[in-house]
Amino acid sequence: MSVGSLGAGSGLDLESLVKQMVSAQKDVKVKLYQDKIDGYEAELSALGKVGSAIDSFKSAVEALKDDELFTGRDAKIAQPEGEESIAITTDNTASNGSYAIDVNQLAKGSRVMSAPGTFSSADDVVTPKNAELTFKAGKHEFTLDVKAGTTLSELRNLINTSEDNFGVSANLVDDGNGNLFFTATSSIQGSGNTLKIINTSVVTDEQGNLVVPEEEPPVEDEPIEEDLPVEEDVVPEEQPETPVDETDELDLPGDEFDYANDGPIPEDDAPEVEEDTLDVNETPIVEDTTEDDPVEEDLEDQEADPTAIAANTSTSMLDSLSTEGAFAGMYTPMGEQARDAIITVDGIQIRNDTNTFDGAVAGLSIEALSETDKTTKVDISFDQQTVQDTIEEFIASYNDLVSLLQTSSDKGAVLNGNSMVRNLQSSLSTQLMTSHGNTSTFTSIFDLGVKMDNQGMLSFNSGKFNEAMKRGYSEIAPLISGENGLAESLNNLLSSYTGSGGMTNSLKDSVRRSIDSTEGTLEAYEDRMVKYETSLRSKFTSLDSRLADMNAQGGYLNSVLAKM
Repeated sequence: MSVGSLGAGSGLDLESLVKQMVSAQKDVKVKLYQDKIDGYEAELSALGKVGSAIDSFKSAVEALKDDELFTGRDAKIAQPEGEESIAITTDNTASNGSYAIDVNQLAKGSRVMSAPGTFSSADDVVTPKNAELTFKAGKHEFTLDVKAGTTLSELRNLINTSEDNFGVSANLVDDGNGNLFFTATSSIQGSGNTLKIINTSVVTDEQGNLVVPEEEPPVEDEPIEEDLPVEEDVVPEEQPETPVDETDELDLPGDEFDYANDGPIPEDDAPEVEEDTLDVNETPIVEDTTEDDPVEEDLEDQEADPTAIAANTSTSMLDSLSTEGAFAGMYTPMGEQARDAIITVDGIQIRNDTNTFDGAVAGLSIEALSETDKTTKVDISFDQQTVQDTIEEFIASYNDLVSLLQTSSDKGAVLNGNSMVRNLQSSLSTQLMTSHGNTSTFTSIFDLGVKMDNQGMLSFNSGKFNEAMKRGYSEIAPLISGENGLAESLNNLLSSYTGSGGMTNSLKDSVRRSIDSTEGTLEAYEDRMVKYETSLRSKFTSLDSRLADMNAQGGYLNSVLAKM
């Protein structure tokens, strides 16, 4: 037998003796306290499950209590599954009835692309100078700063990653024949919202200074106007070769003689015209004004000013990515313009800039999914299916609660005899049996195809429910969700059990206090047991010391006696 430090002097196993004495005093009582705490915790857990079930059932009751449950509308659309052409969302303002709907055209965004031969590589530089491109689609707009040396591929990335981008997607398409097409697609739908790309760059010279085009010289009068008479019978001296015709009442177009000028009409003379009026089919005699030609002057100016040439070249390069202006290089292919959606409802054509028509028909939101070649019939009626689904969810939640209450309060169960559970079971049955709504057709929920068995569980008969709906749909609402209806009564009942001040939480708080109290008592008892053990050890230590002395004295006496 091993001897601990407590029995080292006496040679006795005093350590085991102390532990046995403490255990005899402590274990039974600690187990009683712990069993009591475990019982409280089991009760608390059961109450938590009951509280959750009550909350869940209350949510189902509130769904029945919803005023819009019986005023909702349902849209039945006559279209094959997988071939839907329209989708309809209703609200309770929609009128019951039938509609004939055609989808004539879907709304779409737009696409622009570069002309063939404009680009050949994704590395083509779009501008040698800092520039700007503005993208517009209706009221939507954003502008990109295009740095000098930007390539076509880099521009594509700039567009697609811009934070201001309203829905423009750029892409590069290679046809395999040496042509690279730059395309831009806009998601903005609706007529008048076709994408526009505008070169909004400011023209600067090589030093970055603003280049302001010089004012064009005033345009001189056309040479033909110089040949026309300023005053009758007056011929300018510097042009003696061009006679001035006088008018005469006898002069008629096609005559061989010019009576006013006393001679035959020269073959080179023009037919008589009204003052300041030219025949576009005739070629007037024009003086040589080459020295005053503004086009040649511009060419001479550009030859003299290479900076202007560079500026014009940089802007024209960026124009290859523009849809606007005389030198635009982007165009909108046929059929790629943004357009409206068009539907016809009962013979009335309706346009919209998106495929969703909100408010076109009161209470309906119509979404066009695909164009139709025949009319789609739509029937709007009360949403009876939602009413049935809500009642079935109510029944399922009720059965869950009742089943839990029965299990928790059975003989030997943790909540057996609990007054709260017993009262709740009784109150639920009473509420279901009571008449509600004050209607002449229905008196209780059992008139709507609901049945209760001898265990208190509910079942639902959809056939009887549909018959009840046909008998008096308008009287079901007062019975269930009216001011004095079943849902209102159950909601008032359950409100006393739920919430921070409800009976369930109050009971759980009471159990928690019992747990805390019992744990406090156990802790105090364990403290007493620690002191008791300390006292025993002190006493047995003293005993061990005395026994050690006695053993020493006995050994001494034995040794003396042995020598005698």
